[in-house]
Amino acid sequence: MKYIREDCEGITVVICTRNRPRDLVRCIEAVIRQSYVPDKFEILIVDDGELSNSFIDQLRDMIKHKAVFRYHKKEKPGLLLSRIKAVSIAKYEIILFLDDDVEVEGAYLNTLSKTYNNYPHVLGIGGIDSLMSTPRKVGLLFNYIFLYNSGDPGKLSITGYSGSMVLWKAQRSIFQTEFLSGCNMSFKKDALRNLQVLPWLVGYSLGEDVYISSVAAKNGNLLVNPDLKVKHHQSSISRDKIETVAFTEVKNHHCLLKLKHATTFQHLAHFWTVIGMIIMAIIKGNCLRLKGYLKGLIYLLFYSNNVD
Repeated sequence: MKYIREDCEGITVVICTRNRPRDLVRCIEAVIRQSYVPDKFEILIVDDGELSNSFIDQLRDMIKHKAVFRYHKKEKPGLLLSRIKAVSIAKYEIILFLDDDVEVEGAYLNTLSKTYNNYPHVLGIGGIDSLMSTPRKVGLLFNYIFLYNSGDPGKLSITGYSGSMVLWKAQRSIFQTEFLSGCNMSFKKDALRNLQVLPWLVGYSLGEDVYISSVAAKNGNLLVNPDLKVKHHQSSISRDKIETVAFTEVKNHHCLLKLKHATTFQHLAHFWTVIGMIIMAIIKGNCLRLKGYLKGLIYLLFYSNNVD
């Protein structure tokens, strides 16, 4: 293992985890296998679950001599709360959030450090999921028609969805973006000082990456570097039920629109996007997802004004 001595800020790798010990080990192993790591480097585990003391000792032994190991056990559950806590206790200026079910590929840390050095005024840099499939042209057209995909890899749709992320693998150069992927996103610590606890971003906190990106982007630019690659295995362990995820996708994106003071047209267009999601669930025969989207549509019609 060689150290990147040109990096002067250091990197805190934050892995927020909840009852996925095998995934967590695989994630950490991929990080410490890196040929080049920053001279100032720590791995911070933020535990939302019930990791045993013996397992934590195992992680400490695995990481020693390769990085500073830190562990924090949270009291209140929730992914956004884990991110906020990590920002408050991270030692170094660059915070890299990795999901516990990802594996970094190639010279990820070296590439990340060089990208920050080459773009010193950027506040956040993210990578791509090499396992994400690219939809066929008909799928891309469908998502574009129903305003789920903006058609621009760096922009959210007018209804606030990040469907254009499916275009990231096709990019060959660094590009500016409004949002980063939650499975591997990094920020300068100061860019996240204004993160707030939001009552509707609870538990799995679907959409929290869009929220966090928007907070950072208020003060500077965000970039995606296609050379930063991870394998996101999307573990089924400790995930919410499919129906719940589908409903939350609708509800949380409505709340994100309100948070950004979206126009009336954007809120009305959101109905159109949800109709598209319902149609897609019917086409794919996914009854649980369909049920969740229908609940989301009912929420938009009758209850959405009750949420701050």
